[in-house]
Amino acid sequence: MILLDTHIWYWWIENNSKLTGFQRAQILKHHGDGLAVSIISVWEIAKLHSAGNNPKNS
Repeated sequence: MILLDTHIWYWWIENNSKLTGFQRAQILKHHGDGLAVSIISVWEIAKLHSAGNNPKNS
């Protein structure tokens, strides 16, 4: 299992081009073992949305 950083997680779910080939490969490699995000990452994205900010700009 790997723990995804807030930006990596958000870029992964948005299929953002900021995610490097190496990062994509690591996520795919460990996908079967499980991917995790911190509750703080969820909170960060929620706070950005509630403040009207677009996390894509972060």
